[in-house]
Amino acid sequence: MQSFMKRLAQHRDQLSQLEKQVLDYIIRYPKKIINLKLEEAAKEMYVSTATISRTCKKLGFQGFQDFKLQLHLNIRDNDQGESQGISESLSFHVKRYEKDIQEVLNRIDEEKLNKAASLIKQARHVEWFGMGHSYSVCWDASKKLLMLGKSSTARMDWDDLRSAALNVRTDDLAIFVSYSGETLHILEYAHILKERGITMLSIVGTPSNGLVELSDFVFYTPIEHCYLDDIDMCSRAPFQLFLDLLLVEYRNLSSGSP
Repeated sequence: MQSFMKRLAQHRDQLSQLEKQVLDYIIRYPKKIINLKLEEAAKEMYVSTATISRTCKKLGFQGFQDFKLQLHLNIRDNDQGESQGISESLSFHVKRYEKDIQEVLNRIDEEKLNKAASLIKQARHVEWFGMGHSYSVCWDASKKLLMLGKSSTARMDWDDLRSAALNVRTDDLAIFVSYSGETLHILEYAHILKERGITMLSIVGTPSNGLVELSDFVFYTPIEHCYLDDIDMCSRAPFQLFLDLLLVEYRNLSSGSP
């Protein structure tokens, strides 16, 4: 909440005297203003509705309603943080995870998801390629796919993955899960599969990378970059959520369910 108010205050020098009067009221009575209509707020501040709207736009919002919405969200997040005793540092990471998950949900394209599910259905076997943190995502999805009746394997060992890339059949499907899409071994396996004409579906956390260029079908799931010291703290939960939705679509497609 404090950081939100600081951002508003940074615009103070750009405001007229009346607009500064609006900003001062907002900073002093944030919880009161979210419950006021534009006309009511104008009476409270002794300014015109146009002055309030103009101030909100100078503060970086589309108008008074947009400003109230963002203010309400910040007040809510602040109240939740205080009631749960969440520190500012932990709150940053909580919001980061929320943003990552919301990005997945906002980007769901059912038509594209259906096409990917069709690739799984048509494949004789699904071979998963993921390393490091992404391996556990592959293992979870592979296990669920097996339980849905589709032949599926996720391997951990680098040599096993290379062997799989060399031995999968042309009627198999290779699914890659990679945050960067630039891991050397992952690119090695992708090049082998490309040369062998194996269909490749990839889920990546960055928009442009070597794996994307090699793949036949790509889903980009944004994940915010985060390292603590030298530890990769980027969440792979968005990948897992996306793959769960893909498997739901595959199950519906296979069973003829709506």
